[in-house]
Amino acid sequence: MTVYQSIDEVPKSPGKYLVRLPVTVDVNGMDIVIWTHVFVGAKRGPTLTLLSGLHGNEWLSLEFFRRFADAIEPRALAGSVRMIPMANAPAFGQLQRSVPDDSDNNDANRSFPGKGRRFTWIAEQIATKIATDVLATSNALLDFHSGIWGSTMGQSIVGVDYSNKDVAKKSLDMSLAFGNPLIFATHMASGWPGPRSSQGYTGEVLGVPCCGSMLGGAGFDRDQEETWLQMNLQGIHNVMIHLGMTAGTMRLPERYLLYETVHRVNPRAGGYMIPEHAVESFGREVKQGERLGRLLNPFTFEMIEELVSPMDGYLAYWARNYPVRPGDWCYGVIPKDHPGTRWAPRPTW
Repeated sequence: MTVYQSIDEVPKSPGKYLVRLPVTVDVNGMDIVIWTHVFVGAKRGPTLTLLSGLHGNEWLSLEFFRRFADAIEPRALAGSVRMIPMANAPAFGQLQRSVPDDSDNNDANRSFPGKGRRFTWIAEQIATKIATDVLATSNALLDFHSGIWGSTMGQSIVGVDYSNKDVAKKSLDMSLAFGNPLIFATHMASGWPGPRSSQGYTGEVLGVPCCGSMLGGAGFDRDQEETWLQMNLQGIHNVMIHLGMTAGTMRLPERYLLYETVHRVNPRAGGYMIPEHAVESFGREVKQGERLGRLLNPFTFEMIEELVSPMDGYLAYWARNYPVRPGDWCYGVIPKDHPGTRWAPRPTW
């Protein structure tokens, strides 16, 4: 297979192509690159970017990206798809969230370019390369994150506060089209980290519609993980139908739970986390004070901490039994009575 060195080199004829985008060279002499798959369709249409792996320990998307690459038929495609399975190779090599260096800014999803500075840290160079070489010439972005091993998340995420209201509306429409019934409709531009994240930058700075999937985790029952993989694949297919890139019928839920905030119920101490329920379901109603899990001393098995719901609400994410450090991912509760929490019907585009 021919490997191209830039998006511009990719042929215009229908096909599957591979691009090796050079970023920089590390102190050990190893090249840092961003591998990008480009699927060129037979008809004119939009350019959709599928982005994953800005955090190196979020690797669940590798499997459904692989299946997507195998299944896509360029001759049945209008437009093109750019797919980055693992954006942050240095972090992935250590199975860590962020680049393992001593920089001031090592989180690639907090490093997208701003004004008035020179970007030299590895995470900044990775984010800037994606911004300038991929996102700048895209018409839409689907950004994928997932739970790390032992924890899982269950929502889509979309910015609703972009300065361009048309971009905000199109972004929300994309998230509805993706088809996950839980949608974290957040202040992507004005909230932290704002335009320094991939979606914040794409929606606010570039003015390009975008949304993300935060659905799935690793270390769970195989059938359960397969369900999450299939939901992400169906979500990609739904968005492509929504954008007019492929034929088909979207599979959508009857209603959606949209919310503006989620309260993390994570441990203040390190230990061995045991969930109250071995199997949970996203969107399950929980009551204030309900025990979700327990944190044990891994040496004496004494209980260190109870993880309880701070309010009546809905479960946004949860974890299996696994060792945790202070603040590690365990549970997230959507507040039921928050003014930004609401049910919405299936759209009628």
